[in-house]
Amino acid sequence: MDHQQLAQLMLNEIHASSGLVSMIYKDFDTGTISFQFAPDHVMQAGKMTRIPILLAALSLIEEGKLSFDQCVIVPNLWINPDTVAFERGSMSYSIDELISWMIVGGEDTAANVLIEIIGLKYINLCCRRLGLFNTVVESRLGQPKIANDVHNNMTSAHDILTFFEGIYRNTLLSRPLCEYAGRLFLRQRSNNGFTRYICDDIYTGRLESETETDSHEAGIFYLRYVDYFLAVFNSNPDYSPAGRLEAQRMRARISNLIFNYYLEREDDIRYQPYNPGAPYGENRY
Repeated sequence: MDHQQLAQLMLNEIHASSGLVSMIYKDFDTGTISFQFAPDHVMQAGKMTRIPILLAALSLIEEGKLSFDQCVIVPNLWINPDTVAFERGSMSYSIDELISWMIVGGEDTAANVLIEIIGLKYINLCCRRLGLFNTVVESRLGQPKIANDVHNNMTSAHDILTFFEGIYRNTLLSRPLCEYAGRLFLRQRSNNGFTRYICDDIYTGRLESETETDSHEAGIFYLRYVDYFLAVFNSNPDYSPAGRLEAQRMRARISNLIFNYYLEREDDIRYQPYNPGAPYGENRY
């Protein structure tokens, strides 16, 4: 399968989808955007809102205004009814724990507590300052007990690429914080989408987002001879449970096409002469 065939197969998947799709796929070793489809289309961020929250938290840590070991008490008022990590009730948690529960455990409660600590104004300021120009955070996640009538968290696939490539190349924040963020996404526990049909033992730093109307996923694949980024966003206001399942399967099929494309070329990549000027990422796990 050559690249033109791969692109056509991915395009077929997009056109067959019942929802609105935005996608971008970039080879990090060559620096080439290999395929994109409406990458700057602004969509509801859903759980992807965790990324600008993480970005703002790490920015405050870099500025010395927040620390990983700083502890806060999470009151019962802030605990979402569907939580697992916080079901024991009001307790003290460190910023490191809150960030980990937000990204790794997918906990909306942790995200909302961080929003309260950081503030929406600072989160959006960080997005503008660091190049996430289509990303806006105006509300908390999930169904918090705190009254909140605004639901307008927006982002784009290209903005999420900007974030992931920034931490991959250690340019978004200081290198230790970029590496910290990269390791967080490697601990992702969900396998509903990109890795659904991949049985190989591979490293992926990903984030999934499933809501009533959106099914998004984005992250980095760390293969033996190449690293690449993939984001597939799918929005459909008429999603049924079966529709969301099909959106997950669509993401999985696209991911599997790209993965197999590289597997077919693994021998060629292995024997390429070393090029010290190539834009290889340093955060290879």
